[in-house]
Order: sequence, then structure tokens, then C-alpha cells
Amino acid sequence: MSNILVINDFVSKGKMAGNMMEPVLTYKGHQTFFLPTALISNDFSAGKVAILDASSYIMDCFKVWDELAFKFDLIFIGYIENNIQKNLIIDYLETRTNNPLVILDPIMGDDGSLYKGVGEEKIEIYKEILPYTDIIMPNFTEANLLSLDKHKNLIKDNKKYIITSVYDKSGYYTLGVDKDLHKSYFEKLDLTYAGTGDLMDALFIIYYLENNSFNKAIDLAVDKMSEILKIQKKLIPDSNEIMIESYLSMLD
Repeated sequence: MSNILVINDFVSKGKMAGNMMEPVLTYKGHQTFFLPTALISNDFSAGKVAILDASSYIMDCFKVWDELAFKFDLIFIGYIENNIQKNLIIDYLETRTNNPLVILDPIMGDDGSLYKGVGEEKIEIYKEILPYTDIIMPNFTEANLLSLDKHKNLIKDNKKYIITSVYDKSGYYTLGVDKDLHKSYFEKLDLTYAGTGDLMDALFIIYYLENNSFNKAIDLAVDKMSEILKIQKKLIPDSNEIMIESYLSMLD
């Protein structure tokens, strides 16, 4: 099993961000370190949030972990609060000697715009992180904000991309970009669930580590996500939160 560092926010209300990812990764046997970038009162869709910046804690953790010689096989980067954190993360990545796999989900927007309360400076923050990553996992909106909307051109990069919530005449799909374009179609439900992107991140990671096949991991993650959401809609139709602990046995 792998040592995984999840750099993401901690949201007090709801299963999302690190709160969504950690149970999935841990259930599959991975040693998971959850490093919060911020403590956030609730998800951004509510229109108003309280945020506690965890920059000093990040700096202290990186220092202690280096003193203890901790090494990570995979480093996942999600929500970044500010430029201070961006620089801390870049410095940490630049000094790794064991070449961990680095995955970025540039959490900042959806449905064509930035989340309420998220400023445009986030776009530049994530653009500066991109060169240090191996796999980038934006949704369609975030890909456009990062100028990653020319999908065929991305094949030329020495990186892999997973772009969620893409649409064409055949329906909604998740797009994988590696040596070619790979589309994994899914049925879009008429409900919106908080934390679906975070669940997709975690599912992709567990399947990619199991199979070492990029396209297969995308397909498995999309299929499992669809299966979980359909059950959630049937059993708890009035909830917009995915109670992930109830579905962990489906990952066996």
C-alpha cells in the first residue's frame, strides 16, 4: 500500500474535500496524511463562508516531516488558499528525492464561473503549480479557466489530464488525456451533490494505484461514482451530501 499526502481544505459541514477523500483512501489500505490548507465553515455554494488560513501549520508540518524523514508515494493537491501556501507546496515538491506522483485538482469553480468567495488570483496560483504536477484533474470550468480547453493540444504535454463534466451530443463524460483522448460517459442525475469531485479524485487514485492503467482507472472511477450516486438518490433523495462511509464496502 502507498503513503499518500492529501493537501486539501477541511470543511466543517458536509462530506467533501479531505473529509471525502480520506475515508476512501484509508479503507483501501493506504496510509493517508490529511494536511488541511484551510478550515472552512461550509461549502462555497452556500454563498458565504468563514475561513481559517492554515499556512503556518503547513510550514510546520513540512519541517517536522522532513526531520522525521517521512516520504510519500503520492501527493494530492486540492484547494490552495493563497500564494504563501502555493510557495510552500512548490518548495516542498522541489525538494522531494523519491519522485512521488503528484496529482492536482485545481478547486476553484464550476458551472462556468469561480465559486462565490473565490477570487481570480486562484487562477494564477494553480497555473504556477501546474509544472510540478503529473496528473491534473479539473472540471470543465476549471480547465477553461486554466486555458486547458484545447483538449487535443494537451496530448503534446508530458502530463495526464482528467477533465470532468464535459458534454457533447452523446451526453456527459469524463475526458482522459494522455497519448490520446479517452471519453468515459455517464448518466447525469437531476440532483447536485457536494463533494462529487473529491470522490472522483479518491476513486481515481485507488484504481490507478491498483491497475496502473490511466484509462481503466478513469472508467472504474466513473462507473463506481455513478453506482454510488444512483443508490444515494434512491435511498436519501432529499440529501445533497454523500455519506461515503455507507458505501465503502462497495469498493471491495
